[in-house]
Amino acid sequence: MFTWLIGVDVGGTFTDLVAAEAATGQTLHLKVPTTPHDPSEGFLNALDELRAQAPEALAGERVLLLHGTTLATNAILEGKLARTGLLTTAGFRDVLEIGRHLRRELYDLFIDKPPPLVPRPLRLEVVERIGPDGAAETPLDEASVAAAVATLAEGGVQAVAVVLLNSYRNPAHELRVRDLVRAAQAGWYVCASADLSPEVREYERSSTTVLNAALMPRVDGYLTALERQLAARAPAVHLFIMQSSGGAATADTARARPVSLALSGPVAGVGACLHLAALTGMPNLIGFDVGGTSADIAIVESGRARVTTEMAIAEYPIRLPMVQVNSIGAGGGSIAWVDQGGALRVGPQSAGADPGPACYGRGGTEPTLTDAHVILGRLDPTYFLGGRYRLDVGRARQAIAERVAQPLGLDLVAAAAGIVRVADANMERAIKVSLSERGNDPRDFALVAFGGAGGLHAASLARHLEIPRVLVPPHPGTLSAFGLLVGDVRHDFASSELLRAANPAAPERLSAVYAALEAQARAALATDGFAADESAVVRTCDLRYVGQAYEVNVPCPDGPIDAAALAELLARFHREHERLYAHSSPDEPCELVTYRATAVGRLQKPSAVPQPERVGAPRRHGERSVYFDEVGFVPTAIYRRDALAAGQTLAGPAIVEQVDATTVVPPGARVHVDRYGSLILEVRR
Repeated sequence: MFTWLIGVDVGGTFTDLVAAEAATGQTLHLKVPTTPHDPSEGFLNALDELRAQAPEALAGERVLLLHGTTLATNAILEGKLARTGLLTTAGFRDVLEIGRHLRRELYDLFIDKPPPLVPRPLRLEVVERIGPDGAAETPLDEASVAAAVATLAEGGVQAVAVVLLNSYRNPAHELRVRDLVRAAQAGWYVCASADLSPEVREYERSSTTVLNAALMPRVDGYLTALERQLAARAPAVHLFIMQSSGGAATADTARARPVSLALSGPVAGVGACLHLAALTGMPNLIGFDVGGTSADIAIVESGRARVTTEMAIAEYPIRLPMVQVNSIGAGGGSIAWVDQGGALRVGPQSAGADPGPACYGRGGTEPTLTDAHVILGRLDPTYFLGGRYRLDVGRARQAIAERVAQPLGLDLVAAAAGIVRVADANMERAIKVSLSERGNDPRDFALVAFGGAGGLHAASLARHLEIPRVLVPPHPGTLSAFGLLVGDVRHDFASSELLRAANPAAPERLSAVYAALEAQARAALATDGFAADESAVVRTCDLRYVGQAYEVNVPCPDGPIDAAALAELLARFHREHERLYAHSSPDEPCELVTYRATAVGRLQKPSAVPQPERVGAPRRHGERSVYFDEVGFVPTAIYRRDALAAGQTLAGPAIVEQVDATTVVPPGARVHVDRYGSLILEVRR
């Protein structure tokens, strides 16, 4: 048992920390500025702040520390990847450059594809060939491997990806090449697709493996330095890293599979939404996380997050299980600007943490969304982060006047309101896209507003989208860090083999494949230290109708696969296909493609502590003039979040302030506080 549970989420502007005492469930929430030049510095600053406020948290005998990071994401987006070589089957060196026939902009004749992850001189061929049935058609020529390694050494690579044709059916050649490279160059980081993504689709498998190899030096260096600092500060800490799948991994697993961290930061918030769905009895939620740099939207439907294996970052595909999160460049630090046609834009560029919005007074001169909220009275300049920082209203006014109001011929208030409306429109569009992917009706969902700026926009968006309720958790600014604490360790294993469902040998073959996958899954959990009663393995299968190019993933029945279990698997596929695409063809032949096993190691979690109810109206902290689109500036009640108790209600217009966030309650909206301290806004159109 752990004495303390700590989650640290490194965002683009702030690094958030939540610490929970295991025995009591009491939590401590902290925010410190992110340090873009070295994210680990902000991470350690947060731990130092925790030590100052609760020395016992890091002094316990066993401390669980979970970490969400944007390190891998930023490295891909910014192109800060290690110099990487690719070894592949003779005749297939250009798979990365050819890619798919799909075009991002169908009618743009001048569109540029992203540069290949590995330049052609570093994409080298080895002599070998595995057939689609797994048989070795051409033996591996180890001399060709040695020649390729010598060429890569001359090219100064740090990492090597090994991706051979049809290795998902028989990895023998690929694993031998991997071992030969490691033996020849001990200092290189080497990754084989069979270790990471043994699935069909050569291009996606190649892209995933190359990205993984290219990230290995950077992530290994970061984690090694972090572990060294943690050992000095808190030797009892057990470190886990959040993965894109929504599950945590040990530091060693993260080193070997760094591409699995591509959405490490955003998915922690989805985990928190799953927790809220169970806690509040609201199974359909829209996670709306607005930080300083971006807005992340994720859908929880029927108490489950959407998971996909088809994802791309900076147009580079990654074929691993990942929680679906749609991100746009719309956060508190998003810069407002006027384009050449005279139109007002907001984002995607961000002032970030350094220098930050103009009102931070750190040298920033660009007008941002935060500056607009200051001018409209929605943020109290004297109470930002609980009063730890004082916002400079004069600098905010100057930035918006010079860069937005004057170029557009608007007064200052109209310019600030326009900035907020444009940002709202961008966020509204992203939510619509996330819902329309599955044909969802927004009236069936509640909007969970979190991140430092989520509560500033949520009620307005809910009103426009006809979302009936907004849920603002007790600590919205640090909810993603809290989401780290309610997750589990997860390993994902897959095996691809095209198999007709009508094949009489299909049940026996399925049983054998799943038995092998489950053995891998349980071995991985045992290596991580989980006992049998702390472990679980979940099986799923990717199926399609014969002739289709893409698959649908459905749960696979437990136990040995016989004819009845196979029939149930097919029935689930038809039902899911009907739900997703509004049609199914039960009489059409089906094909099984990829078989998946997810290993789950259950981690200790903080307990939810209900609040005592309080009778009577909540106490106002004060009143100030705040701008609303419907009515302009009006006197608005100000409440402090820590003065609100379960069972109390209030009506808009109102502003609810707290250390890590601000919630805007527009005229006509009503709020009640639930038994766990969440604000439930009932929004009328």
